Amino acid sequence: MNLRKNLELAGGSLLTILNADKKWMPTGGWEVAHDLGRWWDAVLRLEETIGFVIPTDLETASLKNLKRLTDNPDRLLMNNPDIPWLREKVRINSHNFRESLLAFGGLIRVRQSSWAEEAAMVLVRTMDRALQTDGSFDYSRLGSWDHVPFTQDPSHTEAKRNGWFDGTATSGRSLEALIWLYEIVREPLILDVIRRIAEHHLAYSTNPDGSIREEIISPENIGHNHSYHGTLRGLLLYGLLTGEKEYVQVVEATYRRTIRNQIIKESGWTPHDLGMDRFTNEYGDPVSDPASTGDAAQLALWLALHADCHDLFGDVERYVRARLIPAQLTEQDLSRYPEQKFAPRDIGAWGIHDHSHGGKHCTPDVLAAVTHTLCDVYQNICTQTMDFFQINLHFNYEDAQVKIVSQRSERAKLSILVKEPCNMMIRIPSWTSESSLDLAIDGETVPVKREGIFAVLSADQLNLKSKVVMSYDLPTRYTEEQMPSGRCYRFMWRGDEIMGISPQDNPLSFYPKLKEKPTQ
Repeated sequence: MNLRKNLELAGGSLLTILNADKKWMPTGGWEVAHDLGRWWDAVLRLEETIGFVIPTDLETASLKNLKRLTDNPDRLLMNNPDIPWLREKVRINSHNFRESLLAFGGLIRVRQSSWAEEAAMVLVRTMDRALQTDGSFDYSRLGSWDHVPFTQDPSHTEAKRNGWFDGTATSGRSLEALIWLYEIVREPLILDVIRRIAEHHLAYSTNPDGSIREEIISPENIGHNHSYHGTLRGLLLYGLLTGEKEYVQVVEATYRRTIRNQIIKESGWTPHDLGMDRFTNEYGDPVSDPASTGDAAQLALWLALHADCHDLFGDVERYVRARLIPAQLTEQDLSRYPEQKFAPRDIGAWGIHDHSHGGKHCTPDVLAAVTHTLCDVYQNICTQTMDFFQINLHFNYEDAQVKIVSQRSERAKLSILVKEPCNMMIRIPSWTSESSLDLAIDGETVPVKREGIFAVLSADQLNLKSKVVMSYDLPTRYTEEQMPSGRCYRFMWRGDEIMGISPQDNPLSFYPKLKEKPTQ
């Protein structure tokens, strides 16, 4: 399991969604302006994470396009009416507060762009001016209001029902991007806008006990799963930023009670919509969005890293192994399905899936969102605490202190080459048996000293170039998941990976076909 290779593939796909015939705009997705913001966020994170190289000509063209699509009084990403082929889809899209801020924030963080900082502050002032005391936006206060039509997408219009409205697809999803921007530029106005949005969504988008708001999943609500997750991510980051524990506690409770027990199935399947099912497949099941699976992985990751919810590292690894990696279209799919025709952009991509567990292809903003998630996961495979070098996830990794290789066959084997002796903690997967666990240093078995879910090694047990090996069983189990339509899928697991499924969704199934369970 080498996430670096998956990220490199994703980077290649991100470059190929830029269309030479359209002056290198990202085409083939939901909206060009929206996808351009996500593109900038993803490629800059790839550069920071694995040293991914953005070709100079593509970066120059994409910066020109970003300036062109934010050339309006609000600096909000929107299709430009001066570009003939974009005129049909020109609109004020409040969904894009986040995408604009992600692009600006990334350029400030990685390129130290003064233009991006100025543009970001124009947009923040627009949000400040339009944000009302009830948490909604008065869009007539946008500078673009008299020049560009407002979106007709019902999930973005904040339509009120009995005094309540779903703002997750507008202000809620923008929270995390605002927080990251504030952490860079430290402008008090940004923090004030953040506070007002966070207070609204704590009260109107969550419940203290972690249950989901009934209004959000009501069939009358046109909700968006990725935006709901984005709102929770923003609320968590706000709590961590300000030290207001209530926010962290509510998000943890919501993750444990709602996200992993209701919205996302163990396999990682999760719907695109919340509430009304706008998009369904031939069986009547909602189409699936791996971006939301990625959001859940990041929520679990942040709670594990910053709120001492160490058990959630296991959720992170399961989401990646069982869903995100199988759902990426790779070169192996080319040989596995020679009858399928693929565009270059498809290789390395993720997309919205009609079938619950198959149908790989490229949806540009989903590709960018999952890439964002995997960059974060990769950067936190290992972390340095005050006292320990901590190995959180069993993926391949290398830095100045260690080289880690993860192998799985009959048993799992995590090999750690020590480059610099240090106190070390290695996560023990909760699903393997204690009796199967073996820990060795330079070929000699040592007792497992546990601290919570970690095996602990002291620096004096290690030498320069010591080899630490943790091995353990991969237990086989079978599960079933029933879809909203009543359709039932059966899975065979080994550890936290899915090794077979029945029925198999084709073409481009995520998993091998499940053989019959042996009789006892």
